[in-house]
Amino acid sequence: MTATPPAETPDSDPLSEAEARLLAAIGAVEARLGQLSSRMGEAEGDARAARHADEDRSRLAEQLDAARSSEAELAEAASEASAALAEAMSELKAAIAGAGLADSGPDDLFREEGR
Repeated sequence: MTATPPAETPDSDPLSEAEARLLAAIGAVEARLGQLSSRMGEAEGDARAARHADEDRSRLAEQLDAARSSEAELAEAASEASAALAEAMSELKAAIAGAGLADSGPDDLFREEGR
């Protein structure tokens, strides 16, 4: 901000005019410093928010990795359970066939002898 010096008059005091210009310049510098300080505060807030977002992303990535690991473990357990169930069903069918009950209904399988 540039100010035009007032025209010198016989009654004007050059020292007073210089002081006025100096005070105006100091005021302009202070105003600019205030603006810069405000912008720095905003930038610091933005930097904090970015750090928090990075931390959140990191935490979420870790949770996703853990979930994927659990998913793989659960899929393996389900596969093992399915295989065990299939084997048990096969053994049960073989036992039923070996006992000559293949043509019997469910009620016949669980009926007590002698009734």
